[in-house]
Amino acid sequence: MFKLNLTSTAKLSTLAVAITLAGCASSSNLGESSLEKEAFFAAQSYAAELSESGANNQWWETYQSQQLDAFVKQALESNRNLQAAQQRLKASMEQLGYEEAQYLPQGDVTALGNRESTAGVIESNASLGANFSWQLDLFGRISALIKGAEAKSFQAQEQKTQLVAEIVSGVTRSFFEWQGNQLKLQIVNQQIVALTESIDVLQARVDEGFASKLDINRTYAQLNEQKTLLPQIETALYQNKATLAVLLGQTPEQVQLSFETDLINSNLIQPVALTQPEKAVSLRPEISIARYQLLEQSALADAARAALYPDISISGFVGLINPIGGQLSSNDDAWSLTPQLSWSILSWPALKAQARAQSSLSQAAFSDYENTIVSIIAESQTALVSMKQSKNLHEFAEKRLHHAEIAHEQAKAMYEEGQMPYLDLLSARQDALVAKQAAVDAKIAFMLAKISTYKAFSGGWSRTLVL
Repeated sequence: MFKLNLTSTAKLSTLAVAITLAGCASSSNLGESSLEKEAFFAAQSYAAELSESGANNQWWETYQSQQLDAFVKQALESNRNLQAAQQRLKASMEQLGYEEAQYLPQGDVTALGNRESTAGVIESNASLGANFSWQLDLFGRISALIKGAEAKSFQAQEQKTQLVAEIVSGVTRSFFEWQGNQLKLQIVNQQIVALTESIDVLQARVDEGFASKLDINRTYAQLNEQKTLLPQIETALYQNKATLAVLLGQTPEQVQLSFETDLINSNLIQPVALTQPEKAVSLRPEISIARYQLLEQSALADAARAALYPDISISGFVGLINPIGGQLSSNDDAWSLTPQLSWSILSWPALKAQARAQSSLSQAAFSDYENTIVSIIAESQTALVSMKQSKNLHEFAEKRLHHAEIAHEQAKAMYEEGQMPYLDLLSARQDALVAKQAAVDAKIAFMLAKISTYKAFSGGWSRTLVL
């Protein structure tokens, strides 16, 4: 299993401070080289609390539920958001191709014919040729736009990876929540049956004068207390199913779920196993998205600064003038070559303001990048602490249930021997009911904490699922 102590928690906090200071120190340089210096995750080993033995990128398969495996596979194939992300990725790649093509001469092929009559004189003119324009990227505007488009395409890829992690974690979470609520529903129904049988026995004793109506009314109160849980659980079950349906790209009515009785109990002792957990945090797609957003904004800032300088281009035409039939001669061809310099000097104040605005956006993107890293570390730390505390809660809840059930059995035996009034037995039964429900809640919370931990360390396994 894992061990979480004050040393590891302090190490995480120290890492967060170091990241913040490293970001502040390099905020003056927004280039890619400064980002490479911030590979501070590589040398960290702060997630030693996790087990690496038996690590599996398809970690949900270790729960040995064919139903869950099928749901995850279906979600990766049919999720609408994932399909949209794939199309956005394709669009960003096409946009990158468009920007790269700006390095090449641009132009078109034209065919023009004109026939007009003036004062009875008919004149005919025709031309056939190609116009072209080639912009020389002397100041790097086109290169900067290409870098921005590259960063945009990388963002789209990382967003797809992030979505995959959210889908797999969401499907697994909804599935286990549904299984847990089914377990709670089963227990409540069992308690209702037991209380109903007790009421039947009590009613007979009341009729015979051996019990009071107070006993039976208190039992009825317990019975209806259990019944009030039914609509709450049924609502939660439908919500779990609806959430799962959205992830699967279906309606709730189309989702077929079956209750696996021992699924939660059989997986409680299974540790969270991850390969190189510190690297898994550093590879979180959220960090990469923020990094590429920074690179995009930096590239756009470079393009805005380049717009302050002249545009230098070469345009021209090559073709035929007034070609008639098949009789062509050297007198029919034509060409032109026009170097051009265009400088928006009168728009200098506007272009300068635009460059300053884009520079501010770059600084904002850098701050977002730093904040994303710190947030990811905090999320990972919270996941580890939550899993540790959920495990403790589960252990305490099990001990509480054990002693509550023993107390109930003892109270039952003493009541049957006439050593205890019925109200004391009823109180012991109530304690056992509450303890059993709390134990189920603790089991579910522990399983969900494990899933959250896999989500917090998704930088490794999520990338193996992206085609």
